[in-house]
Amino acid sequence: MINRLLIYWQVWKMTASNALQEAFINRWTNLIFISGKIIRFGMSLVFLLLLKQNVTVFANYTVDQMIVFFLTYNLIDIIAQVFYRGVYLFSPMVRTGEFDFLLAKPISALFRALTGKPDINDTVFLLPTLLVSWLIIRNLSVTISLTSIAWFIVLLINSFLIVTALHILVLVVGILTTEVDGVIWMYRDLMRLGQFPASVYLEPLRFILYFVVPIGMMITVPAEVLLNVPPSTSILTTSLVGLTSFVVSLRLWNWSLKRYSSASS
Repeated sequence: MINRLLIYWQVWKMTASNALQEAFINRWTNLIFISGKIIRFGMSLVFLLLLKQNVTVFANYTVDQMIVFFLTYNLIDIIAQVFYRGVYLFSPMVRTGEFDFLLAKPISALFRALTGKPDINDTVFLLPTLLVSWLIIRNLSVTISLTSIAWFIVLLINSFLIVTALHILVLVVGILTTEVDGVIWMYRDLMRLGQFPASVYLEPLRFILYFVVPIGMMITVPAEVLLNVPPSTSILTTSLVGLTSFVVSLRLWNWSLKRYSSASS
């Protein structure tokens, strides 16, 4: 098992190395892209800081707590982009038949489809974001303990399972319809709602964000636990949703492969 994981790690490193070389070839384009990310992140923080100066409470949360929700959203979103950027390129692979070659290789086709093109820009952007986030949280009036940090890390792992499941479902749609763009951008739009606690939205949107596309359990609950706020759903329920969604997505992936028509058929 460990040897198999090491093999996948080596494959991912090789893929990341190729993506890094492409980034150096198109360095000015990537520099502009990173600059855009920095500006967007900075403008979001400016908005929250302006909100802090003019508002004391937002839907039963303090503005300092709202900033933690945003930083949690930003962290999970960047991690997903770092590892699963390959999903955005899956449609051409199905239409041209390149996916056939992935199925013929000993490495998992799902692994290659998910991680086929790591986002170097987000990888570079991740470390400064973590540093800035830590500096911001240190200066906020929030209650964070070692226990809450430990549970936050556990729930981050659970969030990664949910993120993985959602991206696998996008690949399933890609196999069945040869189109993922509409679905992935729908996911991105719903993901942006996670910048604020899912509990502030009205029904039925709140139900959708917790139990249909579980953005709330992916972002809101970990942030609430970090802040020592009673979570919207229990840690047990959140963990079960994460594990169940991951298992179901794998089953749907295997089901979709049986209905895949290769370019040669």
